Amino acid sequence: YPSFLRAPLKYDRISSKFQRKRFHPILKTWKPHRAVDYAAKRGTPVYSVASGVIQHRKRMGALGNTVYIKHGSNYVTVYAHLSKFARGLKPSSKVKKGQVIGYVGSTGRSTGPHLHYELRYKGIRRNPLTHPLPKQKQVASSDFWRFKNKANNILRSL
Repeated sequence: YPSFLRAPLKYDRISSKFQRKRFHPILKTWKPHRAVDYAAKRGTPVYSVASGVIQHRKRMGALGNTVYIKHGSNYVTVYAHLSKFARGLKPSSKVKKGQVIGYVGSTGRSTGPHLHYELRYKGIRRNPLTHPLPKQKQVASSDFWRFKNKANNILRSL
């Protein structure tokens, strides 16, 4: 099963998909949109889609309040336009899959409350709706029991 959640929040609708050319509602010009915008009520909790480490947690111009999370060596996820950050988040702190990292807002260059969500694989922005997500490796049952027995032996000897 995937080690990433499909979406980082409970949303009403997708207001803007990942696309090469989109008419920007504020700048009134055609620009690529390499993210997915999830429309949701202001204050809706936003979750980390996978376990990782906070890279950035700050206000970033047009993106407004933004959180960058690094997941292993290949993936980074970006969550922008947040109304506020979850308490206790700071760069280099660890987050778990499904942990609240912030709340939907409209900070930065935004026309209404939504989450701007990016998925970056090896530094390149990918479509979060179609990019194949990494699978969580499962331990073979034979290996699992061998591990469990070894762990129990160690625990008994303590």
